[in-house]
Amino acid sequence: MNTIEEFMDSLEKSIEELFGETHIKSGVIRSLPGNLGVTAANVIFEAAMEEGFNPENPYPVLHFHVTLAKDIEDSIVSKVLEGLNELNTTISAGSFPGFGCFGYYPPLRQVYLSYRMPINPDALDKDFDNVLYYLGTLYEQLDIFVDFVLFLCDDPEKISLKDYMNYLDSIADLNNMEERINELEKRFEELEKETKDV
Repeated sequence: MNTIEEFMDSLEKSIEELFGETHIKSGVIRSLPGNLGVTAANVIFEAAMEEGFNPENPYPVLHFHVTLAKDIEDSIVSKVLEGLNELNTTISAGSFPGFGCFGYYPPLRQVYLSYRMPINPDALDKDFDNVLYYLGTLYEQLDIFVDFVLFLCDDPEKISLKDYMNYLDSIADLNNMEERINELEKRFEELEKETKDV
């Protein structure tokens, strides 16, 4: 790989292999991965090359952006922000590490996951290996946490991050979707019973 253009062409092909059909508009690669988590959620995935942050050291920056939820009710935004902050702590220092940061964008009332990666134009092949590693971990990260984000945005009181993490810990095989669904339904029944007993 000799140019950023070749890098981006290879990136588009890799995204298409992992997430499905891609579209490019104004230099932004977009895909709509679906069937994530036990809720079979769909998200909007975007990747774009940005100019470097420092004119003195002009490394381009590859920006990955995933829209996870939209139209968040104003009345629950503060609770959603608390939950996202907890989730960011978990992926930064917890038992399910990940890349990026979950956030809330008020103008569009959306919850997103964002990650920026500097790219060395003199080491494109090596950096592309890092990008492929990131995309693989991103898929896993979305598959594991999209459910919590959607529950949080629907009803912040439905399940705490602590209970959700206990649910993840209780699943021996994260790839066994039937086990994941059964265990999650069981957790919700227990939480509902605890709420009624209070």
